[in-house]
Amino acid sequence: MPGPLFAPGSARTACIALSVCGVLFAGIGAALHIRSYLLGEAVAEGGSRSDGICLGAARRMGGELTVTPEGLRVVLPDAVDQRTSLTDASGLLAFCPDMTLSYFCMGLSCGPGSPGGKVSMQVELTRKSL
Repeated sequence: MPGPLFAPGSARTACIALSVCGVLFAGIGAALHIRSYLLGEAVAEGGSRSDGICLGAARRMGGELTVTPEGLRVVLPDAVDQRTSLTDASGLLAFCPDMTLSYFCMGLSCGPGSPGGKVSMQVELTRKSL
């Protein structure tokens, strides 16, 4: 005599529930596979993407941007709002994780030719050695 677990109604419900779970797990597996594929592409071109983000942050600071194979240098000849300039310089380190701060100067004698008593800022970042 079949018990309540194998009754026709409960067997149908169990099959439907297991089918729905199977479809959900298949969908999650497909989503994880696609995500790993996209992350693999991002890692493969990570240098160019990371450099692009870093250069974009440096350009937003304003001033003169010089890019070298060793790193980059930003010179702000007239830092009108020094707190904002200092915040931008420290934020630049967050946008350039593969670089390290090699030189920083902010004051009256930091700019090229020190323009007429204005506060200027220089930031130099160099690439971290692997």
